[in-house]
Amino acid sequence: MIKDQKYEAVEAYYLKTRKWEVKKLLNFFQFVYVISGEGTHKYSGNSIPFQSDYLVLLTPNKDNDFELHGDTEFLIMKVHVSYVRDYRWKTIDYLEELLFSSSQISGTIVTNNSDKILIKHIAASLILSLKEQKLYHQDLNLHYINALTVIAARNISEKKPHGFTEKVDNKFESILTYVEQNIYEPSRLRIQVISEVFGISPNYFSSYFKQHSGENYKNYLAHYKIKLIEHRLKYSDKRIAELVDEFGFIDESHINKFYKKHKHISIKAFRKAQKL
Repeated sequence: MIKDQKYEAVEAYYLKTRKWEVKKLLNFFQFVYVISGEGTHKYSGNSIPFQSDYLVLLTPNKDNDFELHGDTEFLIMKVHVSYVRDYRWKTIDYLEELLFSSSQISGTIVTNNSDKILIKHIAASLILSLKEQKLYHQDLNLHYINALTVIAARNISEKKPHGFTEKVDNKFESILTYVEQNIYEPSRLRIQVISEVFGISPNYFSSYFKQHSGENYKNYLAHYKIKLIEHRLKYSDKRIAELVDEFGFIDESHINKFYKKHKHISIKAFRKAQKL
């Protein structure tokens, strides 16, 4: 376990259990990596099957639970928000906001196949280091966790708009985080409102957003909302009427028209296809 005055903001440990009892921690990000076992990850109303190599980031502002199907092995890495904020990352100026934005992602945060291989090796090396505790193991462990954090950030970034890069304007990253955090409250996402929040002229906002993202703001908003709706349809039993309330639509006809306009199939057809 990494636990020392010098490293009090970072901790890693191995856990083998039949029952998930890890608590949400105020001001800590927690990376949870499944070494072996399977079960269901319950998160934001979704129930997502998991097995080995599943990596999820637990943020301080969201609740998570894991229903385990027998013995399950975890590697858990805790990183204090202040460490993420104050560490001198070479090219990432907005890591804290980026990690918080992962709270909208259902399921494993790493989808890039080459990164999955990297994480598997890093996790194995970290577990070995925790077990053997050789000379300078704390410094080595810290580098392992930093590497995993950057890989996670890269995969979260890949889910952002196409124009998103490591040199993205910090204000633009804050705008994306604001959108993601307020996606269930349409009134806060109107251009007039969001422009006022970030001190941008409403007349310039659309051009600014497209310049930094490569796509129109309204299209981005629609596609992001559709992604969340599809997670609900795939991983929860929520009725369409419940999705209407959750995402701020007028009625079922409104959400159906919205979805069909962008996906060219009905919501019911999409859900039925997921169950085949």
